[in-house]
Amino acid sequence: MASRTIGTAAALLALGGALALFAAQTGEGPKPLVRKDLLVFGTGKIAPPVRDIFRPRPATAPAGAAARPVRPSVTPGVGDPEPPRQPAFVLNITYIGSIKSGGKTIALVLRGGQTLSVSEGDEIAPGYTVMVLTADAIIVRGPTGETRTFPRQGDRP
Repeated sequence: MASRTIGTAAALLALGGALALFAAQTGEGPKPLVRKDLLVFGTGKIAPPVRDIFRPRPATAPAGAAARPVRPSVTPGVGDPEPPRQPAFVLNITYIGSIKSGGKTIALVLRGGQTLSVSEGDEIAPGYTVMVLTADAIIVRGPTGETRTFPRQGDRP
């Protein structure tokens, strides 16, 4: 029985080898990845690129449009009103509550997604100091001396 299985395996192996040899001699096989008919053989000189892909294209005006002349910047006159200034107080916090511990009141505020615990006289951000702290509101003085009141947000039991 074992000799018959070995003989069958040997015959199948010989048949597989013969088929592989026949397939290799027919000349037809898988197509190559590179089409040799598109390759350029010759002097070896490459034409310069049309544009540098690593530099942005220069902005050009549409055809027929005249370029705007460059004018000097306008300075306000003596009687002109001043342009509006940006508000000096730019701190954005949310007062969420307070805790009384050991005779000291600590406020919990949200600033930039983080919870901070501050008390009177502490600096929330550079130039912004807590002036008054109550259970209902917190008063903060800004770098220009301007004060702003932040009421407590949310419900408290």
